[in-house]
Amino acid sequence: MSYPAVFVVFSVTWFLAFYCLLPIRIRSNEEAGEIVPEGTMKGAPSNPNLRIKAVGATILSVIITGIAYYVITNRIVTLETLERTFG
Repeated sequence: MSYPAVFVVFSVTWFLAFYCLLPIRIRSNEEAGEIVPEGTMKGAPSNPNLRIKAVGATILSVIITGIAYYVITNRIVTLETLERTFG
């Protein structure tokens, strides 16, 4: 598996993991009981914790990319096995 392929797999899995983690533990300004400034939507998150979610997405992506790298380099799954399995 080449370096560009590893980078692509990591990038795709990072963005997927990040978008999956975004809605977790979100409270809007209104739900948090904060004063909503004029011009701000009431549903805007009060504290989105983006740094923690980015770190979580990075950890998940490293794990998934490592598994994909292991499977591809050790030829556990090849095009031939996929063709035999799915016809």
